[in-house]
Amino acid sequence: MHKANKTKTFHALTLWCITIGYMGLIFYLSSNTFCLPKLPSNSDKLIHILVYIPLAFLLYISLDRSGVKRYVFGIAILLTGIYGFTDEFHQSFVAGRDASLYDSLADFTGALLGSLAGSFFKT
Repeated sequence: MHKANKTKTFHALTLWCITIGYMGLIFYLSSNTFCLPKLPSNSDKLIHILVYIPLAFLLYISLDRSGVKRYVFGIAILLTGIYGFTDEFHQSFVAGRDASLYDSLADFTGALLGSLAGSFFKT
């Protein structure tokens, strides 16, 4: 394998490790109730958006740097949204947490914004 190809592969794998690590962090935080300050009603939607923007950005960049060139924007939104939906489902089993369709919609909003940000870094 040519040195440039090895470097590109290494960078893509590194990005995927960061992306999966961030997904693990989201899962860990949503598995706990210790990080739940009392917030005004529905202000947690902003937190959902802010948490899912980086995930969509990382997914977009990881996909792009792995050689996916078609539909990257849509795939990143879809994968982020699915992860947000499954995380909401997961929260329904955590004491003190609950699942919310509105939280999932906020996750999709973050997915859209993060994918848009990722599109500015397209190679």
